[in-house]
Amino acid sequence: MLSPYPFCIRFFTEMKALGVKEVIISPGSRNTPLVLSAHSVGLTTKVLIDERTAGFYALGNAKKNGTPCILVCTSGTASANYLPAVIEANHAGVPMIICSADRPPEQRQWGAGQTIDQVNLYGPNVRWSYDLPVAAEVDEMFARSIAVRSWERSVHGKGPVHLNWPFREPLEPNTEINLPEATVKPFEASIDNLPSGRRLKELAQKHEKGLIIVGPNDLPNNVIQQICNFSKSASWPIISDPGSQMRGGSFKDSPNIITTGEIICSSERFLHRLEQAEIIINVGLTPTSKSYKNWLIKNPPVQQILVAPGTDWNDPANQVTEILEGNPFYVFSESSTQIRPKSEWLSEWSNADALAVSTIRNSIKMEESEVSAIYSARMGIVDTTTIVLSNSMVIRDAELAFLNEGKAFRTITNRGANGIDGIISTSIGVAHASVGKTLTVVGDVAATHDLGGFLAAKRLETDLTVVIFDNGGGGIFSFLPISRTIETEVFEKFYETPPHAQIPEILNAAGISVEAPQTSFELTKAVTEGLDEGGLKVIWYQTNSKATEQTFQKLRENFNNKLLG
Repeated sequence: MLSPYPFCIRFFTEMKALGVKEVIISPGSRNTPLVLSAHSVGLTTKVLIDERTAGFYALGNAKKNGTPCILVCTSGTASANYLPAVIEANHAGVPMIICSADRPPEQRQWGAGQTIDQVNLYGPNVRWSYDLPVAAEVDEMFARSIAVRSWERSVHGKGPVHLNWPFREPLEPNTEINLPEATVKPFEASIDNLPSGRRLKELAQKHEKGLIIVGPNDLPNNVIQQICNFSKSASWPIISDPGSQMRGGSFKDSPNIITTGEIICSSERFLHRLEQAEIIINVGLTPTSKSYKNWLIKNPPVQQILVAPGTDWNDPANQVTEILEGNPFYVFSESSTQIRPKSEWLSEWSNADALAVSTIRNSIKMEESEVSAIYSARMGIVDTTTIVLSNSMVIRDAELAFLNEGKAFRTITNRGANGIDGIISTSIGVAHASVGKTLTVVGDVAATHDLGGFLAAKRLETDLTVVIFDNGGGGIFSFLPISRTIETEVFEKFYETPPHAQIPEILNAAGISVEAPQTSFELTKAVTEGLDEGGLKVIWYQTNSKATEQTFQKLRENFNNKLLG
């Protein structure tokens, strides 16, 4: 009987040479050749019992360091549990490689146990899907081609790859495992684009009324700095999302970053006196701000340009007129000659932003809302912390509260598909890929969705601080018209859906201690101490959906009043 091990070992040997560092294993039997081969070649292996948790771990890990993890699972429904993370990786452009073990072809569709149709399981959500031949029946060097193509499609194609591995029994090694020498070397795709860079300069010289919109992204700091340099040269404002990597201490000295787009773009008084934008440059995913998106629909620019679009085009209003591939900002690696020394357009945006920032700061000091809470949590971080933000209400709180001040930090958000599932598991992957500290802010419903993530974090001895906002369910729905048009009991049952899960007690029973500060000052202190002590720390903080809704409304009203004054 031929052995599958030479083929599997060749695959992992070449993957290691290309740059893969971690293999995330969910236990089973049919995946034995993959598990033992990954272990034998010296890759870091982590065992995560739940495939759903494992998928989000791989997502967070790759978001942080740009390198795909390899996910390994057994046959049957195991691989189906990766799907939510695969969908997010697809829409967010995050590399990931799934290796699902399977029965050989002759056993499929004939009632063999733990067998489903795994071929093309993830549909259009992967960059490449391949049903391999039986590993014991093909030359081992074919595994090199599989490795190189998987790496290229995942890393340079920016998304998931699915490899389906059929194995015949016996699954255990029948001879000594020999380790070959790797035959490939890492290779990189060129992302810099000189023609696109020249085009940017040309547009900046031609148009004064330009905007740069930086949505959620995982761009490195040097590219973010290049965008800032271009903004300064062109005198164009940057509307920055809380997931843009432009909020906080790292870029607080960049003068053109607008952190209050949600407030500014909701002000009819400001927008009425604002002239039409001539050009908008979009970087990253679609921004969180609903006010900005509504303004854009009602006031389309003359030109709208997408930079390096991924699976989804950042064009919900269907206004894009041009595409710039790669990284056109690299030509602004150094401080460039000032294209436009003065700009009334920039002054309009900057003055409005300064007014909105002062409005938000006053509100944070005076009111105990969720906006104040997330500000307080953020002010407790140490330098170079990575902050993982949940979707739904949390990212919108950060939209207002994350100003350009305080310690330097980066953000991780799952804004590809915008789901609330898997946030804790994503955070584990981020934490294990990080040199610095990791803080996660999540709502009570999202925390309930991912209780398995807390158990995995404890099992892996993860250095992670988690703040859970308990606002009694889906707080974001209180902002929708439905909250005011149906009975309170019906609204709570179908929309707010308070978990009633007693999460602190559940976590305590699992051996995870939970701290419950009562004030924003105590929250800041708890975050600082949690990050300083290390290990898994959970902070439970009570918030109020109604108070948060009122804060959003008051901020808009106060900003408009200041404009009048």
